[in-house]
Amino acid sequence: MTISDEPAGPLDRYMQVLELVATFPGALTLADVSTLLDLPKTSAHRLLKGLVRAGLAKDNVGGRAYQLGDRLLRLLHATADDGWIAALARGHLQQLTDTTSETCYLTRLIGARVVVAISISPDVRWRSYVQPGIEMPVHAAATAKAIIAYQSEAVLAEAMSTDLPLLTANTRNDRAWIEQELAAVRTRGYATCIGEIDEGLAAIAVPVFLSDRRVFYALGMTGPLQRIMNEQLAERLAALRNVAETLGRSLSIGQKLRSKDASQADSK
Repeated sequence: MTISDEPAGPLDRYMQVLELVATFPGALTLADVSTLLDLPKTSAHRLLKGLVRAGLAKDNVGGRAYQLGDRLLRLLHATADDGWIAALARGHLQQLTDTTSETCYLTRLIGARVVVAISISPDVRWRSYVQPGIEMPVHAAATAKAIIAYQSEAVLAEAMSTDLPLLTANTRNDRAWIEQELAAVRTRGYATCIGEIDEGLAAIAVPVFLSDRRVFYALGMTGPLQRIMNEQLAERLAALRNVAETLGRSLSIGQKLRSKDASQADSK
């Protein structure tokens, strides 16, 4: 028997189910999986529940329909190759920076860490604070708060398990305060960092909602505290939200294209 003649193993079966879930998100049912893969319903149920337990799939409407799980989607958006992210975001960030004359940047979630993906600055003095690759402290940075506020309890717990240093007199790292701060982010729709990393700097950030309403990215703006937290705050938040909405659509499409390319490469 050649390798290609061997029957599919358990991992291949799981992959086949995942491919179906990715193709028909939110619409695929247990009966569909059973029919499309020619499997007994008991086998299809076991495969689907295994994927759900692992966080790779998610069941909706009382378990009657399935979509890709948060864990898998985080992995898809946290690949080492982030050139496509910068390519999609650079023009929007440049326009935002030109309009506001402030440093604007995009961060992304990698596991339970928040890292700068791309930053555009009109002033070299503030550039080092948000260089691509720099990790943003989840308890202090505005973009980190804007992302972590929309994650599961498991991701929050992992993020909180790392060292949370007191960087300035304004930094707080107690769990109760952080949870209260994240709740405020969800309520008002934006996050702040007011002298919590550098006493002379402030930042504001908004979450970037993808097409499925998940949040793996945040859009931020930083600069001298007196320039960021002034009467222009509402106007700048509106500008950030407008760009974040556009970026959310672009990043959603970009990830689908990358997933499609990866799937085609695997099938060759």
